[in-house]
Formats: sequence, structure tokens, C-alpha cells
Amino acid sequence: MVEEFDFQIIANLLAGRGEAREKLEKLKKFLKDNGATFHTLEIIKPTPISQIPKDGNIKINKGIICLGGDGTVSETIGYVLSNGIDTPVAVIPTGTANIIATTLGLGLKKGSFDFLLRGGTKEIDIGRAEYLNEKDYFILGLGLGFEENFLKITKEKLKGKLGIFSYVFAALAELFSLKRIPIKIKADGTEININICSLTILNLQPVILKLFPLFKNEKVKGDDGVLNICHVEYKNFFHALIGTLFFHIFGKKFGLVKEISGKEFFLESPTPVGTQIDGELRGGLPVRISLNPKGSSFLVP
Repeated sequence: MVEEFDFQIIANLLAGRGEAREKLEKLKKFLKDNGATFHTLEIIKPTPISQIPKDGNIKINKGIICLGGDGTVSETIGYVLSNGIDTPVAVIPTGTANIIATTLGLGLKKGSFDFLLRGGTKEIDIGRAEYLNEKDYFILGLGLGFEENFLKITKEKLKGKLGIFSYVFAALAELFSLKRIPIKIKADGTEININICSLTILNLQPVILKLFPLFKNEKVKGDDGVLNICHVEYKNFFHALIGTLFFHIFGKKFGLVKEISGKEFFLESPTPVGTQIDGELRGGLPVRISLNPKGSSFLVP
């Protein structure tokens, strides 16, 4: 017998500093007080949420509520798409940076959960990255070189100590350690062989801090049916430094940043190259990146 619920809660209790547990209890109380039914999945150890199979004994009618940071949100989208769940996703941000929630304007207003019952939604394209042995979904984008390297510093040395400023300080430190990466980009029947120090495939323009744009590009939109590659060529260290600095810190290109738009790309390199997806370290090249045939709907505060 299938049991029906209004919502399924996916709560990553490892996110934040105890904030996830506190918000989960407040959320449960809110839903109960408003007569809404729910089923809760609590993540208490590192778990690939996107690979969790759908419980065939339950049916969710109104939405999936995700409590966690950016990685949790991306994994929850993977869970929804992989299992063919046709309900919107609500984000209750409890991570270190919460860049996805900020970018999409999904931050809670005065801590209120009322939006869960109103049903307003926003449709967003979803990207898909297919590695040799895994498949991931992304909302913001995929990065390598500078983006992946400064994220490693953030994850391994700074995260949890400086909060969102961990990303800023790690990025500034990595600027002086830029490396040349040979890469082949295949897109729309063309092939580009180039040395780069930084490459990002964007679905949305991430918002970290107003004074720190990171990827300022007004052409990038999450509902236009295309992905955008931005890369800085490594001709020499000075060229790489200036190109990366002005683009990522000040949002200026000065002809040093090249862009390609399309629906599908294939990246490979003769050297080992890792990637990051939505702020989480993922697999290495080669990787095929495309727009998922089905986007995702988010409940909007």
C-alpha cells in the first residue's frame, strides 16, 4: 500500500554548525501546525543523495524540501531527476556558503516557511556532467583549473573557520599558483586545443558576495536553454594572472577571457584534471557536459 505525503524532507544534518538540526525541528513544527504531512530522510553520514532509490511505498504530492548547503541541493536535484519525481524542490539553506539559494533568490525571508504552502515556483535549467564512471547534475556550473584548485584549499584548510570568506581568501591565494592545463574542447562540431589556467561552464551567474562577483557575466541565465563556457588562456603567468584576476574578482574581461555558448560540450586533457560542480569536488576529465532534457522547478519564498 502506498502512503501519501505532502512533502518529503531531505535534511543533511552534517551541514552548517548544528543549524540544520535546529531548522529541521522548526520546519517539522511548522508543517504539523499547518496540517501538512511529511516524510523525513535524515543524512547523518556522508551519503550520495542522488543515488538513493525512490521509496516505492510513498508518494509525494507537493514538494521535496532540501535542508543543506550547495552540495546537498545539487544532490537533491539529482535524486529528483534520477527517480523521475515530478514535484518542485524547496531549499532551506543551512550550509557554509549557500550560493545556490542566494543566486536563485531562495533565501528564507525572516526565517519564514510560509512559502512552502503558497506554491509559487521558478523554473531553472539543469546541467548534466557525465564522467567515465559517474553522472552528476548541476545548477550553477562546473569548473576546473583555478576554480577546482581554490575549492580544494577551501575544503581542506579553511571551510568552517571563516565561513563564506573561506572562498574569497582561498581564491586570492590560488591566484599566485596558477598552472598551465592543456585541454581539448569539443562543441557543435568544432574542436579547440588550448592551454588554459581557468575554465568554467556556467548555467547561472553565481552570487557569492556583492563585492566579489567571481563570474560576472550578464549573458548567463538559468532559463535560456544554453550553457556558457568562460576560459582564460595560459600564454604566460602574467597573462593568466591578469585574465583570472580581473574576470573573477572584478568581473572584467579586457579581451583576456574567451566565451563559447552551446547545449553540449566534451572536455578532455592528456594530464589528470579534476573538476568541481556547484562547489563540491567531483570527478576528473574526460567529461561530457550538457543540459538535462528536463529542468527543475523550485518553490520560491
